[in-house]
Amino acid sequence: MRKTLTLGFVAFALILVPAALFADSHIVDVTGDTSEVKEIEVGSQGLRFTVTEIRVNLGDTIRLTYVNGGGRHDWALAEYKIWTEVITGGQSDTIEFVADRAGEFEFYCGVPGHRQAGMVGRFIVVDPDA
Repeated sequence: MRKTLTLGFVAFALILVPAALFADSHIVDVTGDTSEVKEIEVGSQGLRFTVTEIRVNLGDTIRLTYVNGGGRHDWALAEYKIWTEVITGGQSDTIEFVADRAGEFEFYCGVPGHRQAGMVGRFIVVDPDA
């Protein structure tokens, strides 16, 4: 009986812990935003970004601010050849670019080992005319 309760508790914890780790994760969708410049803020907690998916329209001008929640990190989008500075906890860096290629791309932290540890997200550029 005791082993069953222990195994039940462990299984329950394995379900709740991942959910708690991603509780602050979310999607930022600015495809309906009519602003000339789309303002997006991405934070981090440990080895996770607080935003796990960003959706924009092809041709949008993006002003992205990365706010580091702790440690030493950056925000990179290799296919666009853009990245923030590597900054420490409490600091922020802003980059601006045009989403000029439709598709789905991975953004990540470029500090060695962080991308492999799961510090990644999806940057999706939608072509509204397609």
